[in-house]
Amino acid sequence: MTLKKNILLIIWVIISPALLAQSLSLRVISMNMKEGGKPANYDANAYSDFIRQYNPDIVVFQEMDNFTTRNGNKDLLSEMAVKLGMFPYYGKAFTYAGGDFGNAILSKYPFYNARTITAKPTGASEMRACSWIDVLMPDKRKVRVAVTHLDVASDEQVRISMLATINTNMLTNNELPTLLIGDFNATPESDTMNYAKFRWQDIGQGTGNTISSTNPTKRIDYVMGYPKTWIKKSYEIVCNPGLSDHCFIVADVEHP
Repeated sequence: MTLKKNILLIIWVIISPALLAQSLSLRVISMNMKEGGKPANYDANAYSDFIRQYNPDIVVFQEMDNFTTRNGNKDLLSEMAVKLGMFPYYGKAFTYAGGDFGNAILSKYPFYNARTITAKPTGASEMRACSWIDVLMPDKRKVRVAVTHLDVASDEQVRISMLATINTNMLTNNELPTLLIGDFNATPESDTMNYAKFRWQDIGQGTGNTISSTNPTKRIDYVMGYPKTWIKKSYEIVCNPGLSDHCFIVADVEHP
């Protein structure tokens, strides 16, 4: 083989993976469950039927009960996981009604790492949590997906403090493309979201309001991306008062 052919072969070996690489594509759904699923009487079928029609890669939940007297001592997340054939992760925020209250995630693909952090910033009404999983995609790429539910307190500093805790714990030494999804209890022009956007990309910027599901007048639910190189392919706000007081987000996103 000639020197020229050797050089061309070496160049091809180096650059071919980059040429063949596909963008990381995900369909994600964000669902605030409203008191653990009260609007649908804690019926796993009702939520599973909604999710199934969109065939998502990831679903994140806020206000998810786990074995509470309120939801009839159900493991609603595991019921949905079985019905949908997805992998579940539950992140407890605090003990409630004989069980747990927190966030949750369903993933179409296996995850190899999972963690929940909790904090109660000064002025917070209750403990808050952020939960995340590191997902192994079919093409062996990895992505981190997180869910949080920030405090409803009038003091913006309460939410900013929790975001600072999330950033420190989740972004330090993190080289994975990451999504932070959930109910931020803050409008786009708020101090909370201005702080969030120092580190995170508001992927759904300019999209519709998310609360209430009967008359949405405010946008407080978000899909945020890190680093700020995510691409929004589609972003739908779906309102279903029979399932929640929040409208749900169904988003197709890509990372190069």
